[in-house]
Amino acid sequence: MAPPSTSSPDDLQRVLARAARISRRSEDITPSEPVTETDNATLHRYGDPGDPPLLIIYSLVNRPAILDLSPDRSVVARLIEGGFCVYLLAWHPPGAARRYLGLADYILGDIADAVDWLADRHAALPHLLGVCQGGVLALCHAALAPERIRSLTTLAAPIDTGSTDDRLAQLARGVDFDALVASTGNITGQGLATVFASLKPFALGPQRYGGLAALADADDAALEAFMRMERWMYDGPDLAGRAFAEFAREIYQHNALMHDTLALDGLPVRLAAIETPVFNAWAEHDHLVPPAAAQALTRRTGGACRDYGLPGGHLGLFIGGRAHKQLYPALIDWLRSH
Repeated sequence: MAPPSTSSPDDLQRVLARAARISRRSEDITPSEPVTETDNATLHRYGDPGDPPLLIIYSLVNRPAILDLSPDRSVVARLIEGGFCVYLLAWHPPGAARRYLGLADYILGDIADAVDWLADRHAALPHLLGVCQGGVLALCHAALAPERIRSLTTLAAPIDTGSTDDRLAQLARGVDFDALVASTGNITGQGLATVFASLKPFALGPQRYGGLAALADADDAALEAFMRMERWMYDGPDLAGRAFAEFAREIYQHNALMHDTLALDGLPVRLAAIETPVFNAWAEHDHLVPPAAAQALTRRTGGACRDYGLPGGHLGLFIGGRAHKQLYPALIDWLRSH
């Protein structure tokens, strides 16, 4: 049992007052520059353009700040230090006019365009790294165009949603997502944040804010990291209604990746078609993407797959000390060998 907190209400008041005085910093800790636009995203470059290219495909659900949260907990910075020129496809909020964007628009359009742009500019195939839902998007691209990438990395990607401990899949069962988006249009980021918080209410509620008082005497950098995390958790973008419905229906209701039933504009997505090397990582106590959901990729791809399970929860895979000391050095060594 954890020892009782020694923080007082005065500590909480002091830390809230300090938080209000801290100016909102740039979303990027690591310097970047936009290099091109696709239909629904901006491609940002981090690092030396002379290094081998690595393209990050992030989820449509949250903003990618979690990958660059602070100087000592930045996935982007680790990859740059590992000798890669990192690119991030930053999705544009869809707006009401783009409620009909589907998964094919993002995968066959934006991701394919970004991969082709990088291959042309670097005269080399890029490594592809997909995060959470972005891992599924990256897998779909790799299955449809495996010859266009050098390697594929997935971090907490939901592949097999048929396990009994997949709480998101359980929530999705019985929901008519097409009817939902027909009535709402786009899905709000605030609404999704509420759903995710409900899956772990104590850890993301009283426990988390009880810990906030402990930052009363911490430096501004620690408090700013906490506030950046808050913005990441509760200030997510809206999702295009059609893409949301397709993803929820195909991945969480039909388990389409495992059953080979997913198709994009009539093109069948088959994980066995991925013959490029794959690095597949997951968190062993992830409440959003349980280990069984991610581990299933190993037996489905057509090429070699390196597995990496990390103790801890979902967020620890990106900002945890163990991840930055163990996972990312292992990933960088693997990438260098491919």
